[in-house]
Amino acid sequence: MVLKNYLEYSEIIDYLHPDIQTLARELALNCNSDVEIAKNCFEYVRDEIRHSGDYKENITTCIASDVLKHKTGWCYAKSHLLAALLRANNIPTAFCYQRLSCSEYQEDIYCLHGLNAIYFKQYGWYRVDARGNKKGVNAQFIPPKEQLAFELKEHETDLQKLYCKPLKSVIKALQEHTTYDEMVNHLPDIQQYIRKARKDDAAHLSRLVHQLNHFIFNEHAPQWFLDTITKEAFEARILSCEYQHFVYIIENKMVGFIALHNQTKLYHLFVDVKFQGQKIAKKLWEFVKDELVIETMEVNSSVYAIKVYESFGFVKEDEIKNHMGMDYLPMKYRGNGIYEKK
Repeated sequence: MVLKNYLEYSEIIDYLHPDIQTLARELALNCNSDVEIAKNCFEYVRDEIRHSGDYKENITTCIASDVLKHKTGWCYAKSHLLAALLRANNIPTAFCYQRLSCSEYQEDIYCLHGLNAIYFKQYGWYRVDARGNKKGVNAQFIPPKEQLAFELKEHETDLQKLYCKPLKSVIKALQEHTTYDEMVNHLPDIQQYIRKARKDDAAHLSRLVHQLNHFIFNEHAPQWFLDTITKEAFEARILSCEYQHFVYIIENKMVGFIALHNQTKLYHLFVDVKFQGQKIAKKLWEFVKDELVIETMEVNSSVYAIKVYESFGFVKEDEIKNHMGMDYLPMKYRGNGIYEKK
């Protein structure tokens, strides 16, 4: 992850605009740290910029300077202004999203909710939500503790990726729909995304691997392997700090997942057979590689998956081995591109 990417100027995050520059300097006045500056910027956007949905504003802003000019914006637009103010003060700022129920506007639909993540040397990435407080919403800036606007409910999720630019679908919605009624009927959504696995995903992950274990074993999977892919085994790993699991969602269906052990071993990578050929495994790998800043990674590849891992940049470390009936090839990824001869 390159922090300078989260300081970029753009047509949307136009922090060189004179009005943004002036306000950014005012909010930084007499501050002794980036945390103090960020708190002032956050509270200004949260409290001084109206949430267009709450106030049913018939104007839709998108460009940061327009949000400041009109003093209104949907959550996405408010995140654009906050990013502009922070980047104007040389503080790396990302865009992040949640997928939430939109029952406040329409029944039985979900949409994206826009917020920010701010990088502090002492805390790392810290998420904030400047959408604006109201009854039942109390977002605060109290690092390192996150206090966002909404607690996730069933079927709601955090999208894990930190974006240096706003999503194109968000910009499209804001630019094409100019009134309150148009926006509530065209709130941006995303049909494919990656999120952290939860305990209640364990049963689905177990079923998925059971359906695919014929790619690992020529005959029936041995009991020792079956014991590692029970619902209970997945629950234990998901809850363990030693493992990280990320799942790939398409239209609310879990179609694949990746699991790492101690961020040094690729433990599982499976994609539903109906969705293979869509580069989902590659997207999962690239997600963890980029988001977790993976430099080296080991995997014991099934014979079936060797070419897949080679396409990811893994190289063989040894010859094919067998462990209790399972053939596998030890492979390793080195992000610096330097490989020892074997």
